[in-house]
Amino acid sequence: MTVSELISTLQELDGDLQVRVAHQPNYPFEYSISDVWIDEEGDYKDAVYLVEGHQIGYFTKRAWE
Repeated sequence: MTVSELISTLQELDGDLQVRVAHQPNYPFEYSISDVWIDEEGDYKDAVYLVEGHQIGYFTKRAWE
């Protein structure tokens, strides 16, 4: 997914909604996002990273369907 695709997907949503990460489809958890990281000088400068925050709890496998 590119930044433009992400913006397009999110732009019509309520700006007060929480953004979370769904992780591990076979044993699903949800996490907060603690930061956005861009490596401007190193080996990872070809992407934007959403940095995992704390685990919120279990999630649903339906997210991967």
